[in-house]
Amino acid sequence: MDKLVIAFCAFLAVACNKELDLAAKYDNTQSSVVPDESENYNPEIAGEWDQFTLSEKSVVSQEGIDMKGYWPDGKISVLQMSEGRYVCFWGEKYSYRTMADTPYPEKHISMVQVANRVFGQGINDVEGFSDGGGWLTGVYPLKDGRMAGFFHAESHWRGNSGGHAYKSIGVAYSSDGGVTWTKGDKILNVDYLKPQSPQWSGLGDGCVVFNSARNQFICYYSANDGSDYKICMAVSDDPAGASGTWKKWDGVGFTGTGYDSATDMGGKDVSIVGLRSVAGANPSVMWNKYLQKWIMVYASWSKILVMSFSEDGITWSNPIEIIGKNFSEAAGYPNLISSSGDAEGAKIVHLYYASNQRSNGTRDLAHRVITYK
Repeated sequence: MDKLVIAFCAFLAVACNKELDLAAKYDNTQSSVVPDESENYNPEIAGEWDQFTLSEKSVVSQEGIDMKGYWPDGKISVLQMSEGRYVCFWGEKYSYRTMADTPYPEKHISMVQVANRVFGQGINDVEGFSDGGGWLTGVYPLKDGRMAGFFHAESHWRGNSGGHAYKSIGVAYSSDGGVTWTKGDKILNVDYLKPQSPQWSGLGDGCVVFNSARNQFICYYSANDGSDYKICMAVSDDPAGASGTWKKWDGVGFTGTGYDSATDMGGKDVSIVGLRSVAGANPSVMWNKYLQKWIMVYASWSKILVMSFSEDGITWSNPIEIIGKNFSEAAGYPNLISSSGDAEGAKIVHLYYASNQRSNGTRDLAHRVITYK
């Protein structure tokens, strides 16, 4: 029995707790030493997903930017556009496009300005769908030269929302590198229509990846499965992830309706079995070439961050806590970003997240470095 199986079996014994305290079982102690990004390692030897060090926290300044104090508020998408240049899409009710010579948000954040709003409320909104905002949560280049932008959409109740939203997920397309976008179409919705009175409802708070082994887009999102808001998933075989091509996970396969334009509804949302021990939202998912696994980090409703892994992007392990009760902070909205962007990681991955959100909604943009063993 290898080390991973032994560790995993030991973990199962305590997996029933929603808030996990595994510091004694896993080497996830803090370290101020950040290894060089170019450190050599053998790509033929996979690392251990549950053995890592976590650097001390730093805070990225939000001075002088638009929506100051509200970052992050969802997924941050980072793509390499050309040699040495990276484009970053920041998701809020307005989504922003920034360019820099690095993929890391601290080098982009000063450009989060009104002039760089490219999507969302007042730009691409559709009444009853995204009138409350459009958060770009996954941007991918397509073979036809366009970009697909998957987004979290919110619809409000005019003059009476009270901070509530009816949420869904859509896709928009850009033909100019993400500067302008189509209005977008709904791809995933719940199996009921927008309630008459304001209440948190719908599905969303997710991310989309392209799984090349399956030749599919996979969306991981949060929806109420009847007991709590938990992580669900859906797939599309369409090369552009178009509306009408998405199928939801039913617990065994992908047979559920993602979205039916005739009814304006989708099918039932079924949570991912391996992630049921920790309910939450805002997953950040990437393929890790060093670990040879998919890695997911998401936020629990008790304001901790947890990590899970998958060999195929479908079957996920019970999550382990990475920032939680033993840290003096409340954490949310995690983002995994590496030296190549947000789609693929290696031995070293950067974690950006919201820290210590205050009663008025403002929060710190925190940064730590994960180094896998």
